[in-house]
Amino acid sequence: MALLDTYTRSSSETHKYKILSALASSQDPNKLHRLLEMALAGEVIRTQDLDSVVVMVARNPRGQHLAWGYVQKHWSTLVEKFQLGSFSIRNIIIGTTAQFSSTEKLTEVREFFESIHEQGSQLRVTQISMDNIQKNILWLQRNLGTLRSWLDQGII
Repeated sequence: MALLDTYTRSSSETHKYKILSALASSQDPNKLHRLLEMALAGEVIRTQDLDSVVVMVARNPRGQHLAWGYVQKHWSTLVEKFQLGSFSIRNIIIGTTAQFSSTEKLTEVREFFESIHEQGSQLRVTQISMDNIQKNILWLQRNLGTLRSWLDQGII
């Protein structure tokens, strides 16, 4: 990957961030998964960039569920790399759940945090995450019909 070579050679934080953003915009789930793996390993992609990579992948429609699943699978490792109440953990939780807007995802998120109850209860961010999902669900319930109508009429 030529972009990864450029990332490792660059001394500019802004440039590194733009490269990671470009890599995270891939439409190939396999590439997104590899990017997450490299970020977690901390060898090619710096550990300090791990939370940003996870969030960037989560913002990609192709990577949204992949990133959340990755967080669930590697939760223990993430907590080892970053302290439980750290900004990085907060960023990862909020960033991977921010786009969720279904009761199924709300239940999944709630069950995950209940399964790690000793850690989940220490994190105020878990409640913030679930509140955001509930707000997304309510927004959809209120506005989806109107949006569909506009789209059907060609207003947008």
